[in-house]
Amino acid sequence: MAIIKRHSHSKFTLTKFFKKLVFALLTLTVGTIAGGQTISDSLIKIDPESLKQDLTVFRDSLQKLHPGLYRYQNKESLTKKFDSCYATLNEQMTVIEYYKVISFFISAIEDGHTSCFLPREAVKYILNDKIFPFQLRFIYNEAYIPCETKIFPSATELISIDGELIGKIKEKLFRYLPSDGRIQTEKYWEMNNGDNPFFILYYLIYGKKSSFNVRYKTKTGKIESTVLKADNFKNLECFPKLVDFDKYLHLDYPQANTAILTIKTFNEDFLKKSNEDFANFLKVSFQEINQKGIKTLIIDLRDNGGGQDVFGSLLYSYLTDKPFSYYASLESVSKKFTATDHPNLAIQKPKENNFKNTVLFLINGKSFSTTAEFCAIAKSNKRGKFIGEETGGGYYGNTSGERTTIILPNSKIKINIPLTKYVMAVKKAKYKDRGIIPEYTISPTIDDIIHSKDVQLSAALKLAVRK
Repeated sequence: MAIIKRHSHSKFTLTKFFKKLVFALLTLTVGTIAGGQTISDSLIKIDPESLKQDLTVFRDSLQKLHPGLYRYQNKESLTKKFDSCYATLNEQMTVIEYYKVISFFISAIEDGHTSCFLPREAVKYILNDKIFPFQLRFIYNEAYIPCETKIFPSATELISIDGELIGKIKEKLFRYLPSDGRIQTEKYWEMNNGDNPFFILYYLIYGKKSSFNVRYKTKTGKIESTVLKADNFKNLECFPKLVDFDKYLHLDYPQANTAILTIKTFNEDFLKKSNEDFANFLKVSFQEINQKGIKTLIIDLRDNGGGQDVFGSLLYSYLTDKPFSYYASLESVSKKFTATDHPNLAIQKPKENNFKNTVLFLINGKSFSTTAEFCAIAKSNKRGKFIGEETGGGYYGNTSGERTTIILPNSKIKINIPLTKYVMAVKKAKYKDRGIIPEYTISPTIDDIIHSKDVQLSAALKLAVRK
């Protein structure tokens, strides 16, 4: 029987949690986990019947709890995916091997809020085992060394690992990452900076290796090869830095007639910790913006993984002078919600100090959940141009809100299942399974990333001058 825990869910990802967990685990005595469990438990083989039981519990939980299960894939398609996964469970597996099966099935659902996590002791085992010695930066079908290392200079491009082209490796790894619909930008973010970094994902999908035959391109364009020895996490190079913001909300004036409103989160818990009041920040900011006679407002929503539903509608109420609809519907598996249940189902009123001039929006693959909802309304109402990369969240909505965490009885893998299906009040778009696609698609190169050049913001500032 699965263990079930319910959480009230402010929509955000667990990236900070993951990175802090990594360092916390590494401070523990090697071989032992709090609670008496040992990392050797990760090597214990689970019998096929127990694996099948876990998969069946997972499927039954999804069907019982997940209201958006068939948003992108119909029941027949997901049944075939389940049957194909079930058919592979004919031999014993460790929890690490089995995690690959669960991840594949979650990815097939195409829901970015449904996620799974290895038991702590399994993560500990991986970090103390031999892994690929660098965290790579993927840009489309290319992968780079994003920092100076003992072997490679920064910006070195890897061509292949053990004879397999990087583009093929990326395609394979993406089949195990969750996302809304067919959105790819969220998967890039997850593998580059998120809860599924390349060095762990490669280990999970390709298995343990003692060395890696790598072909790479030098700065002069010459193709060379070398053999890299696997190493443990403590010696990993180019691990993404953990960013803690002093403030998540900023208002700046970078040039004449232009303001930048930066919103790094809609998560109230984060804002409380930084002593920021979202509603008051917007009230004061838009009053000041209008007093200054600003002609172009740039709203930077990059790396904003979401938060409180009502913060998205509140922000849009400062960008329109007309009443507007925000959510078309909200429902769980047992209930359709009304405006008395959620304020975003009512007609929204514009704020007194609403901004009437030009708006530009900066977005990327981490613009997810509540952030994507806001962007969908702004896009549908043609409120401004979008610059950057496709949002990680879907245009028509998502399944999120409160979530239930189930713990599979035999493998102890944790799975988050969202409990509310959100449908946005938006006009029809070209794609049913994509995010908000920018009018100006701009992705940083590896040199831009290494030298911290913000090419997306630069493009927005240039557009602001033309207005």
